[in-house]
Amino acid sequence: MSLSLGSPRHAVQPTRRRLVRARRGMALITVMLVAVVAMTLALASTMLVMGSTLTQAASERSASLDDAALSGIEETRNRLNARLDSVPLTGFRALETNAGVLYGNGIRRTTWVGRIGNPDSLGNAGEFGVQAEIVSQAVDASGNVAIRRALVYQQSFARYAFFTDDGSAASGGILWFANRWTASGPFHSNSTIYILSGTPPQAIFKDVVTTASGVVNATSAQWDKGQAQIIAPIALPGSADLNILRDIAQRAGYLFTPTVVTGDSALTTMRIEFVAIDVDGDGNTTGPDDGYFRVYQVRANSAWGAGYAMARTPAPPPGAVGGQDSTLSSWNCGVTVSAGALTTVPTPFSLVAEAGGSNYRTRMLRKQSAFDHANARCFLGGDPRLNATGLFTPTDLAGDWLLRTSGSVPASVAARPDGAFLWPLSANYNPNFRGVIFVEGRVGVSGTVRGRVTLASRNNTVVLADLMQATNPGTTTGACKPDDDIVGIFSAENVLWADNMLQSPQQRRDNSTGGAGWLLPRKDFSPSTSRPDLNVHATILALRSIGTERPAPPASLPAANYVNRGFVRQVGGRIQSRTGQGGTMNDGALHGYVSDISFNRCSMNYPPPYFPTTGRWTMSQFFELDPQGFNVTDWFARR
Repeated sequence: MSLSLGSPRHAVQPTRRRLVRARRGMALITVMLVAVVAMTLALASTMLVMGSTLTQAASERSASLDDAALSGIEETRNRLNARLDSVPLTGFRALETNAGVLYGNGIRRTTWVGRIGNPDSLGNAGEFGVQAEIVSQAVDASGNVAIRRALVYQQSFARYAFFTDDGSAASGGILWFANRWTASGPFHSNSTIYILSGTPPQAIFKDVVTTASGVVNATSAQWDKGQAQIIAPIALPGSADLNILRDIAQRAGYLFTPTVVTGDSALTTMRIEFVAIDVDGDGNTTGPDDGYFRVYQVRANSAWGAGYAMARTPAPPPGAVGGQDSTLSSWNCGVTVSAGALTTVPTPFSLVAEAGGSNYRTRMLRKQSAFDHANARCFLGGDPRLNATGLFTPTDLAGDWLLRTSGSVPASVAARPDGAFLWPLSANYNPNFRGVIFVEGRVGVSGTVRGRVTLASRNNTVVLADLMQATNPGTTTGACKPDDDIVGIFSAENVLWADNMLQSPQQRRDNSTGGAGWLLPRKDFSPSTSRPDLNVHATILALRSIGTERPAPPASLPAANYVNRGFVRQVGGRIQSRTGQGGTMNDGALHGYVSDISFNRCSMNYPPPYFPTTGRWTMSQFFELDPQGFNVTDWFARR
């Protein structure tokens, strides 16, 4: 029994030893698994570190390439503004080719520049400015490429409320800003800005002010957007810019040359009158086809004198005796009378018969009565109100309205008496019209403008009477629009406010026997309801000055005889080489005009068409180009 009892004990022992061996095998497997996991984690960590390093290196290379390409754009813009390089009028050019980049670690760069826009925008004038693009390509030693493109544009001179190249007065002395003189828009002077010392503000600057020189007595002014910034001088445009506008106008058939050139520099024998017509019958003159203009010019040896077109105060007629007044010999003035719906001037002063007699009093009485009449008015040459019918007349004894030779007009306009003499300001009726009218000589201007117009002239431009937009820029509310009315004047010489029978109050001799004295006060003859003020809605650029024709009185004229013409109420900007003279003060009496200038902010975004630009390039937008298959010649050929 013992033997049988012990047998099982011996039988059990081997089983126990097998169990122990099985547990030792599991431990080994576990250790091996842990080791594999550890090795895998270590390898993964190593791969992550390597990947991060590679990614960082690639990112740094990409950033370096991108920085090199972008810096090429900015360096090119700076060189263009410094006039070290230029943008070609056509095609494109490389400003640097495979040039080494400072601190670029072997990066080489090429930059190209070319203009964009229609062919008329390839000079220093464009419909809304001048645009160009800069393309910059950077390549590293491994052949990686980054290409960046930027649009740049030149700012129009129309962005300035006031701009002067020479800050001195026309007399050569210092021009001081004083008495709360106000610039309501951007202001720039290429010379020193002189503020009169005194209780501030002697001058008020409501927008950004820049100067190429500096400011005297800056604390005497009010600077709403900070004191003046010093920048490089901005050059005024020149004859090349005028020629661009001439070519644009010529293609439209809107190039005019006066046939009579005579008299002083302010005597204009040709005038342009803008006319706004309600073509679509909607009760206003703001439609896209409502804008037109007419052109009148005197003939050589005009029976009424070369000054008739601009209503210049005439000289006494031949054979005049005693103290006969030149104003009483005017063909531009007469007594208005109503004939039904028409207001006419049947008899100009010059045709009023003299009463006869041996002395001034009796001889000139009838002419003086016409002058003194409450309804006496003066008009520019060719005005329909200067004939007995009050209707448009194509020709008179002095000159002619020019027959339209370019463009067309709608049927309702063609049916008017002046239909064949109206030139359209709408591209619908003259597809070649790009907003530019050019005169090869002196020209006078007036009227109501519906449309976008730049009037350029080779000589003086004289504002003869009110020049207004169909939509008054002073009353426009809301956002500016590309088709808003806008007027620009660009003169190679001066822009002058006329001294004529309309804008300058006139006087006659008294009724004494010899007519030795003068009847005061002077009398206004302008048909404008705002007489004697002159309303001008225009941004004006003169390569000389903007000012008043005859701003100072003749020598020894008594102060009581000074001509106060009121205000020039301008909505726009004044850009000029030297500030012109508006008037002269003498013992409290004014001879000339006082300026009242408001800035038309719409001209900053939508300037007059093809108005000259400052030549300074401003950044607009950046773009990234795909380097795959990029070819610079193909790229600029598509622009």
